Amino acid sequence: MDWFSNLMSLDASNIETTQPIEQPAPARQRRQNSQFRRFALYSQLAAIAIVVLIVGVFAAFQLAERGEVRSGVTAFGVDLGGMNRDEARRALDTARDQRNGQEIWLMDGTRGWEVTESDLGLAMDIEGAMDDAFAAGHDGFSPGRLALVWHFNGQTEVGVGRVRVDGSVLATRLAQLTTEINQEKIDPELMVHADGTHTYRNAQIGRAVNVNATSTNVLRSLATGSSAAAIAVDETPPVATDVAYEHARQQLDRVLDAPITMVAADREWTLTPDQIAYWLELIPANGDQPAEVKIDQGWVDAVIYEIGWATDRSPKTPRVWWDVGGALYVMQDGVNGQQMDSQASLSMVMDTFLGLNDTNRLEFPVATSPPPELPADLNELGIRSLIAESSTPYGGGNVPEKKHNIELAARLLNGTVVLPGQVFSFNAEIGAMTTDAGFQVAYGIAADANGDLRTVPAEAGGICQVATTVFQPVFWAGYQIEARGTHSYWIPSYASRGMVGLDAAVENTVGLDFRWTNNGPSAVMIEAAADGDNFTVRLYGTQPDWTVDVSPPEITNVVAASQEEIMQDDSTLQAGQTLRVERAQDGFDIEIVRKVHESDGEVRELVLSAEYGPSRNVTLVGTGEDVAEPQASTP
Repeated sequence: MDWFSNLMSLDASNIETTQPIEQPAPARQRRQNSQFRRFALYSQLAAIAIVVLIVGVFAAFQLAERGEVRSGVTAFGVDLGGMNRDEARRALDTARDQRNGQEIWLMDGTRGWEVTESDLGLAMDIEGAMDDAFAAGHDGFSPGRLALVWHFNGQTEVGVGRVRVDGSVLATRLAQLTTEINQEKIDPELMVHADGTHTYRNAQIGRAVNVNATSTNVLRSLATGSSAAAIAVDETPPVATDVAYEHARQQLDRVLDAPITMVAADREWTLTPDQIAYWLELIPANGDQPAEVKIDQGWVDAVIYEIGWATDRSPKTPRVWWDVGGALYVMQDGVNGQQMDSQASLSMVMDTFLGLNDTNRLEFPVATSPPPELPADLNELGIRSLIAESSTPYGGGNVPEKKHNIELAARLLNGTVVLPGQVFSFNAEIGAMTTDAGFQVAYGIAADANGDLRTVPAEAGGICQVATTVFQPVFWAGYQIEARGTHSYWIPSYASRGMVGLDAAVENTVGLDFRWTNNGPSAVMIEAAADGDNFTVRLYGTQPDWTVDVSPPEITNVVAASQEEIMQDDSTLQAGQTLRVERAQDGFDIEIVRKVHESDGEVRELVLSAEYGPSRNVTLVGTGEDVAEPQASTP
C-alpha cells in the first residue's frame, strides 16, 4: 500500500480536530524517501521512451525514400527532390546540354565581364553529383541530416565539387581582369610649392584581384547554375581619406589666393603668397587626426615685431627756439605717440595666415598718446642759461654720407624740450633711422657668424656719434641716466674733457637706446648744431643746485691691438678702390664713478663700466663694378 492508501486508512476516530497528528520522525522520513524513488523511476522510464521514439523516427526515415532524392536537394541548379536515379540523371544531362555556351558574368561591384561556360571548358560530373544527392539525408544520424529531412536548412546544394574547368583558360581570363581592376594604393598628399601655389594628390584604395578566391567563386557559381560570380578583391586603404585633407585644402585656398596687406597707422606692409608659403608647414593626416596647416611662430612674431617697431613711437615734445628778441617760441609742434596692439595684431595675422578667415587686408589696432604739453607762457619752462655742452669732430673724414646723417640728426634734435620728470629717449626723438626717413647708408660695426667684428654697410651710419655727443653733457650735468650702451671698441675722437669711456651706442632695430630722466628743477632744451666740422650739443635750463664729482677712470685688462693691415673686400666700392674705415686701438675694460651731491646732503652714485675690444687697421677694397662714389663711415 502506498503512502496515500496508508493515509486514507487511518482511523478517523483517533483524529482530534484541535491538535495535529504527531508521527514519529523515522516514519515520516521513510515515506519521503519512498516518494523520491518513485519519481526517479518515472523519469527514467520517460527518458527511455523518448530515446526509443527518436530511434524509431530515424529508423523510419532510414527505411523510407531509399530510392529517391530527399526534397530540397539541388545539384547544378536543378531541384532533384523526389527523383529516382534515372530521373535525376536525365534532369542533370538536360541541364548540362542547355548550359553549353551559357554566359556567366564576373562581377566587381557594378562592373561585369562576360565569359561563356564553353570558353572555360566546363565539365560536370553528373554521376558524382547524383551520388552526392542520394547520400544527402540518407546516411548517418547526425543533427545535420535530421535538419535536412525536416527541412530546417531550406534547400541543400550538392555537387559543388563536381565541376571542372580548364584552369589555364580561367587563369588567363582572371589575369586580364587584374589589369583593369588592380590599382596601387595612393596615400593623399597636400603640397605647398615655393611659388606660393599648392597641389593635392587624391587618395586611392589599393585593389588586387584574389585569383584563388575568385576561381573558387566561379566554380561555385558554375556548380549552382548561377549566372554571376563575384570577383574577390583584396583592398588596402590609404593612410588617410580625402575628407581628412579637405579643411587644410580650404585653408590654403584662402591663404594663398592673393597677397596679404597689413596696415598700421596708415602704413602698409604686403606679403605675397610665395613669401607666406615659405613659412607654412603641413602636418599630414594621421588616423583620426585630420591634416593641419601650421605656420612658423617665430616668423610671425618677427613680422609683428617689425611692424610694431616701425609703428610704435613715443610722443615727441614740441621744439622751441629763441626768436630775434631772445624770447622762446614753438618752432615745431609736438607729435603724438602711437602704440600698436601687438597681441591683437598677432591674433589677426595668425588667423589669416592659417586661412581661418577670408580677409586679405588687416587693419591693426593702434592707440595714440598726446605729446607733453608746454605751458602757455614758455618763460615758465625755466630755460635761462647754459647747463653743459659737448662737442665731437665729424668733418675730417672722406665720407659725405656720415656727415649727412649727423647733420640730419642735428636738425631733428635741435629745440627738443625735456620737461621735469620726463624721460628723454634718443630713439624716440630721432624717429626712424632709415633711408625712408632721409638717412643714408654708411658703415657700422657688426659681428659676423663667428662673432668676429666687421665693418659693414649700415643705414644711418654715424648716428652713434650723435647719441654719444648728447650723452656726454647729460652725464657731466648730473642728470639721471636710465639706459646707455657702449661700442664694441673705443673710438678716440669720442673722448670728453680728456676722459675715455664716455660713449653711447644706439640701434633702434634691437631696442638699444640712450635714455635719461630730467630730475632737475626746470625744463631742459637741447641745442644740436653741426657746422661741417664739429657736432655740438648744449643743454639749456636752470642750473641744478647739486654738484657733480667724477673720479678718474679705472682702466684694466688692456689688450694690445694688432697692427696688421687688413684688406676687406667690399662690393659697394668700385673695383680697385680703397677706403680706410678702422684704425688699430688697444682694447681695455673701464669703470667710471660719478657722484652727484644734492643740496640736502643726499649722494647719487652712478657707476659706468664697459669692455672695449681691440680695434684693427681695416681698409676696404672695392670689388664692384660701376659703383657710385663710396658711401662709408667710421662709427
